[in-house]
Amino acid sequence: MTSRPSDRVGAGPFLRLVLLSFALLQLPLARAAGPAAGGPAVGGHSAAISDPAALVRRIQDAAARHSYSGTFVVGAGSQVTSLRVTHVGHGQDQIDRIEALDGELRQVYRHNDRVHVLWPRLHAALVEQRDPGLNLPGQLAGGTSARLDMYELQAGASDRIAGHDASVVLLRPKDHLRHAQKLWLDAATGLLLRTDILDEHGKVLESAGFSELRWIQRPAAQVLLSEMHSLKGYRVERTAVVATDLAREGWGLSQAVPGFQVSYAVRHPPGLGSGPAQGAMPADHATSSARPAREVLQAVFSDGLTTVSLFVEHHDGSRHGHAEKASQQGATQLLGLRQGDWWITAVGDVPRATLQAFASRLERRRTP
Repeated sequence: MTSRPSDRVGAGPFLRLVLLSFALLQLPLARAAGPAAGGPAVGGHSAAISDPAALVRRIQDAAARHSYSGTFVVGAGSQVTSLRVTHVGHGQDQIDRIEALDGELRQVYRHNDRVHVLWPRLHAALVEQRDPGLNLPGQLAGGTSARLDMYELQAGASDRIAGHDASVVLLRPKDHLRHAQKLWLDAATGLLLRTDILDEHGKVLESAGFSELRWIQRPAAQVLLSEMHSLKGYRVERTAVVATDLAREGWGLSQAVPGFQVSYAVRHPPGLGSGPAQGAMPADHATSSARPAREVLQAVFSDGLTTVSLFVEHHDGSRHGHAEKASQQGATQLLGLRQGDWWITAVGDVPRATLQAFASRLERRRTP
C-alpha cells in the first residue's frame, strides 16, 4: 500500500486510494496449500514455484513494456470504489492517468516520479515529486530489489479475470508479521490483474483489480503528458521532500523487525499536510491547525513485497492528543503514539503487531 497514513492537504483519500490500489497490485499474494510454520492457515492446493526471481522479473517487465486502459475496482470492508486507469509504457517513460468514477471528479497523472493531482471543478492542482521506485502500477513494492525469503511462493489453479486468462500465484508468510496474499497474473503478459490481501484466517481484508481491461496498441503518450501539464487557470500547490536517513536525523531501531530493511527516508516540509494526522481536503478548505508547523520525518521499511512507514514529528496536543491511537481500513493498519516530545505514526498493510514492533523499537539516539 502506499505507505503513508494520509495524503498531503489537497490530495486527500482519493490519492491515498490510488496509491493503495497500485500498491495492492504490486504485492504477489497468496492462499497456501496448508499453514506455513508460524504463518496463517489459508486453504487451497498449489505447487511450489521453482524460480521465484524469474516471476518477479516477469511482473516488473509487464508493467514497463505494456500499455493498457481499464476500470479498476478497490474493495476494503464495506467500501467499494472504482477508478478509470490508463497506463502507457513508453520506453523509459511510465505514464499514468487515474480518474475517480465516484464522487468528486479527481484526476491523478503520473510521469515517472512526478505526480499531478487535479480537481477540474475547483481548478486546483497539487504537484508532487515521488520516489520513482515507490507505488508504480503493476510492479512489486520492492522494485528491482524485491526479495521473497520471508514468503513461500506457490502456483495456484488457472482462472479468468476481466476477460483475460490468468495464472494464480499464492504467497504465504513464514511468520505472523505480514499478511498472506493472492495474485492473478495475465497469462500472456504477466501483468498483475488482481490482488487480495488475506488475514490469518484466510478472510479477504482488501481486494483490488481490474473489472475491465483492454490493451492499447498505439499509446498516445504525448496526449497524456499534454493533459498532465495543462494547468493554465489552476491554483497550483507544489511540494518537495528532502532525502535523508534515520541515523542522520538522530533516530534508529533498537532491534530490527525480522525481514524488514529501511528502503529510504525523507523529510516532508512544514505546513503542507505532510504528516500522518493531516486532513484530506482541497487546499482552500484546509485549516492551518490541521497542518504541521515543523518538518515531518518519514522512514520506509520493506521486506521486499510489503512496506511500513514510520512518521516522526514534534508532538502537538491539539492535533495528536495524548492517548495512543489505532485504526484499520481494509488491510491498512495505522498506529499513533507519543514518545516524549515526539509523535510517532506507523502505517502499513501488515498486522497491528508489526506496527507495534516498529513503533516500540524506534528510539531517539541523538540530536542532529
